[in-house]
Amino acid sequence: MDSIKKSEACKCRLCNGPLQFKFCSTVLNKYEIQYFECENCLSLQTQVPYWLEEAYGRSLSDLDTGAAQRNLQNLAASFIVSKLFGLTNVIDFGGGDGLLCRLLRDYNINCFVNDKFATPAYAQGFTQPDFSEPDLLLAFEVLEHFAYPHNDLNNIFKLKPKVLLFSTLIYKNEGKGWWYLTSESGQHIFFYSIEAMRYIAEKYNYEFVISGGYTILIQHGLLSYFKKTLIQILLNRYLIRVSRSIILTLPAPGVWGDHVSRKKG
Repeated sequence: MDSIKKSEACKCRLCNGPLQFKFCSTVLNKYEIQYFECENCLSLQTQVPYWLEEAYGRSLSDLDTGAAQRNLQNLAASFIVSKLFGLTNVIDFGGGDGLLCRLLRDYNINCFVNDKFATPAYAQGFTQPDFSEPDLLLAFEVLEHFAYPHNDLNNIFKLKPKVLLFSTLIYKNEGKGWWYLTSESGQHIFFYSIEAMRYIAEKYNYEFVISGGYTILIQHGLLSYFKKTLIQILLNRYLIRVSRSIILTLPAPGVWGDHVSRKKG
């Protein structure tokens, strides 16, 4: 086992730092695989994942029973961030069936969905953005799926978004019993620490804020002390629930607007 651990423990797939063996676990209920912690960015990651094609036989894991409620929470968070920073053009990266994209468009936020693993049933016709650079890029429950986050994040930041809003549970030295590993699905393979988020922000020249389960990366010059404080307050878990309820009572002019434009097209 020691020789196997040493052979697998090469370099971090985010920061290229050295890895230390952490524990073993079983993914997809049949593959015994190893997890490592980076000595530099303190992230947790699986060994190089060879099982992903099998893991993505379904676009949505049957363990993800919170998907619908999460879309409503993310609607509130996205709406708040877009209004606070005056952001209109949005890409929902890894947006699955397109439900969040559709909800944002209902409230006149020009959102398009991008997901190579799923069919956007709720956002058909809204996969090709009508802008070159997004104001806001969303990535909810996406980053933990990146096999090679160094490369995947490079591709995201090439889009030059002013703000990125994403969710992924922050790793804080949890063990093999951590529920967020979701080993049965085999889809969660990289887990970011606070230090990793700081590394990402500094590498791409962004500032970052973490609040209410969300991480926000903001281009330098856009984040005042007032806005930083406000966003930390508005994205806390209680106010997000309140905001969600309020937003759902608002008129949704984008429903008819998109209907008319699609009919003309």
